[in-house]
Amino acid sequence: MTALVLSALLGASELERPRLVATARVSAFSGWPDLLGASATVHLIPYVDVEAGGAAVFLTRGWYVRAGPRWLFEDWRDERHRGLTLRLSALGGFKRVELPDAAFEGLHVAGAAEFTWWLASHLGLSLQLSGGGTVRAWPAFFPELRLALGASF
Repeated sequence: MTALVLSALLGASELERPRLVATARVSAFSGWPDLLGASATVHLIPYVDVEAGGAAVFLTRGWYVRAGPRWLFEDWRDERHRGLTLRLSALGGFKRVELPDAAFEGLHVAGAAEFTWWLASHLGLSLQLSGGGTVRAWPAFFPELRLALGASF
């Protein structure tokens, strides 16, 4: 019964047509300090993103989980749901980085701008620019910047 009520509420609150469900992204040699990365974002609740990802640079690797608000800033889609959208998000969470001889964790914050070119109602190509960093022990802040390509569903 609870699942049915939740499903009805989420269906009634459809804010983006068609509703964005998930985005999978990769980045290769387009980020700093991470050279290779992959992430997936789930958009289950309107206005909220939950993202998980991993990255690597030489012998260092890391992973993160973050969540936060998302805004549909501009929607240039036509009546067939094809066209461009711009979404902005502000995310916070946890990141772990493993170095060859040590590891650290910290508060991970990021902001992102994502353009998606919708080819069909539930298939789009996305380009995301994200920037932020990890706070390990105040005031140690480790910045990052990434440009990633992906597919949205």
